[in-house]
Parts: sequence; structure tokens; C-alpha cells
Amino acid sequence: MVGIIPALAAAVIDEQMLDRALTVSKQFAGYIDRHDLGDRDKLRETGLMRGEPGSQRLLLSIVGIDRLEKLFTKLFDEGEFLSPYGLRALSAYHRDHPYVLDVEGVHATIDYEPAESTTDMFGGNSNWRGPLWFPLNYVMCSSLLRYHRFYGDELTIEYPTGSGHRMPLGAIVQDLQDRLISIFLAGPDGRRPCFGWVERLQHDPAWKDNLVFNEYFHGDNGAGLGAAHQTGWTGVIADLIRRRHGAVREVGDVVRDIRRERVQKS
Repeated sequence: MVGIIPALAAAVIDEQMLDRALTVSKQFAGYIDRHDLGDRDKLRETGLMRGEPGSQRLLLSIVGIDRLEKLFTKLFDEGEFLSPYGLRALSAYHRDHPYVLDVEGVHATIDYEPAESTTDMFGGNSNWRGPLWFPLNYVMCSSLLRYHRFYGDELTIEYPTGSGHRMPLGAIVQDLQDRLISIFLAGPDGRRPCFGWVERLQHDPAWKDNLVFNEYFHGDNGAGLGAAHQTGWTGVIADLIRRRHGAVREVGDVVRDIRRERVQKS
């Protein structure tokens, strides 16, 4: 997942915000000049600015759209990062193709470990070698929504990879949110993925509705693992549910409207 993290660095600046920044911020105006971003015609030609005059928006990102689509090909591949319950920390490709390193007689391998570690390293915690982690999934959803705010429904990505089905990023985020939320929901068989193979939690009336915020989750079946309650980050599931079902607006939209109001008042 380290190779995917650069895609998280993205910001969308609306035209009014851009005008305001160029007027009052010497540092940002200097950045625009140094990177030859002052010519909006050039920005539109390069695809970094979109929209009609008065509602144009500028994309600032580390990863260009050509590389972004290549990253998404890996990220949304069900044989790699995309699991039924969210995005894995390590590609499942390494289940059958471990990474091997030989240095001065020392032989080491890293393979896909979706649950607890198969070795005593890190106390048996597999950390980022396969499980699902809510912090990264949450931040990825937020970043994808920023890209969607810039590209709109015009940009579609094959999802899942190899399916032949293309979707705008906004719809992809909704599906990712549904996958993450489903970890805690009882399926058709009455079992909650988060309770895994623990039968008492699955069926005992005193436990089956007592949800726990696990530290991380099995990369294949969504079973809760690690420390609990890990509300410090897995608790963001509450925010995902509220946003998925329209109880609250996206943060980017709220911030944008607040800034527009300030610009209009000034």
C-alpha cells in the first residue's frame, strides 16, 4: 500500500478560492508563478483545470491522471488489494508470489498474511502485510471523493479491475463504503463478518449484537483482529455510515461552501 499512498495527496481549489489566494497570499501566488500555473488556458490544456468560467476548479496532486489510472488498476483488482470488505494493506498477489530478499547470506521473505502473522516477528502481529485497516480505507475514500469533485462523472475507472464495468469515482467510493460497513452487518446467513469464527459472538443472544471496534480485520473474510476496543480509528465507521446514507455532507463540500461564503462577505 506504500506505493498507493502518493495518490492520497490531492486538493481541489475552486475558482473563487484560487482568485482569493492569488490576491492575498504572496506565497501561493509565487507558487503559481514558479510552476507556470498562472495561464489558465495552459492549465486547461494539461487537464489541471476544468469547468466553465466562474465555476472552474484546479487540481493539485502528486500523481498525474495517467499514473493515477495505473494505480487504480492495482488498487481495484480483487486478486490484489480489493477484498469483499475493503482495501487490503498488502496485495494478495504475494500469497502465491512472496517477495524474496537475499543480502549477504541473509534470506528474508514477505508474503500476504491476511490475519495474524505466521511468524513471531512483531509479537505475531501481521501489521500491514495483508489485513484491512480502517484509517487507510477512510483516507482513501476521502481522496477519491476529491478526485471525483474535480473530474465529475466524466472520468470512469474499471471497477473491479477486469470486470469490464466502468464507474465514476463517486460510485466507487460508495461501493468501498458499503464493503467496509458490511464487516459489521449480519449477512443472509445471520453471521457478522467481524465476529469471524467465534460462534458465541455469532449466535449467543448476549453477544451477537455487541459490536467491537477491532484494531484491524482479516484481509479475506473481514474477521476482527488485534486490539479491541480500537475506537481511535475503527470508530470512523460511524462517520462512513452517516456519509454513505446522507446524514451528513462530505467534508470537502462543507469546507468549500464555508470558504465561498467568506469570499462573498469580503
